[in-house]
Amino acid sequence: MKKVIIALVTAIAVGCMAMIQPAKAGGVYDGLAPKSSVLGVRLGLSGIVGANVTYDYSLARVWKGSFTIGGDIGYMWGQRGYVHRVDGTRVGDRGSNNYVNFRIRTTYRLNVVVPEWEVYAGVALGGGFNAWRDYADPHGEVVTVTGTYGFCSGAFILGTSYWFTDAISANLEFDLGNWEQSWVNLGVNFKF
Repeated sequence: MKKVIIALVTAIAVGCMAMIQPAKAGGVYDGLAPKSSVLGVRLGLSGIVGANVTYDYSLARVWKGSFTIGGDIGYMWGQRGYVHRVDGTRVGDRGSNNYVNFRIRTTYRLNVVVPEWEVYAGVALGGGFNAWRDYADPHGEVVTVTGTYGFCSGAFILGTSYWFTDAISANLEFDLGNWEQSWVNLGVNFKF
C-alpha cells in the first residue's frame, strides 16, 4: 500500500509539472488571483505517517489576500507495539491503524513582507474511517482482532508557502485538532 501511495504522489507531481506556467520576470509571486487553483501534495511528518492531497480554489481577493474553498483527502498509517506481564508471563501486543480522511476546507491566504512568501489560516471539516488490526500474544497464543470505525474530524489549518516561481512552491502546513491526521505536513504546491 505504501508503494501505491508513493507512486500516486509521484504521478500527480509529474502531471502537475507538465502544466506549470512560466515564471514571471524576477520570479515574483503576485498572490492567488480569483478563479485560480492550488493543488498541494504533502507528506505527514508527525504523530502518524502518511500522505495527503489538497485542492484550493480562489473565490475572491480581499485586502492583500485571497479567500479559498476546497478539500483534502489523506491516507495515514501507524503501528504500535508494547510488551507487558500478565500473571508473570511476558505478553506482547501490537497493532496497526490505516486512516482515510476526507474534508472540505476554506482558507485565507495573505502575502506579506516578502512577495514570494504566503501565509494562510483556515478551517476544515469532514470525516473518514480507520481500518485497524490488533495482535495479542496471551500465553503464547496469537490472537488477531480487526475492525473499522468511522469518525468526524475538524481542524484549524495554519500554513506557509514559498513560491519559487509563479506556479511552484514549497509548503509547510500545521493541521491542528484532527488526531487522525499528521499535525505537521511538508510538501509542494502547484498553482494553475
